[in-house]
Amino acid sequence: MWVCPYCGGNHGLPFHDEHLDGMLCLSDDCGRFVEEASIEDERTEWDYSDL
Repeated sequence: MWVCPYCGGNHGLPFHDEHLDGMLCLSDDCGRFVEEASIEDERTEWDYSDL
């Protein structure tokens, strides 16, 4: 399960476009973007087919 390194929340949305690759935290008091390079350990959980 993904955990936000800023707030500790576990509600995130994978985000990918031509400039960004990572996870957007959906916690009410956070909303930060975590780049994919900083969460290398969890690459097996990424599934862009859900986008």
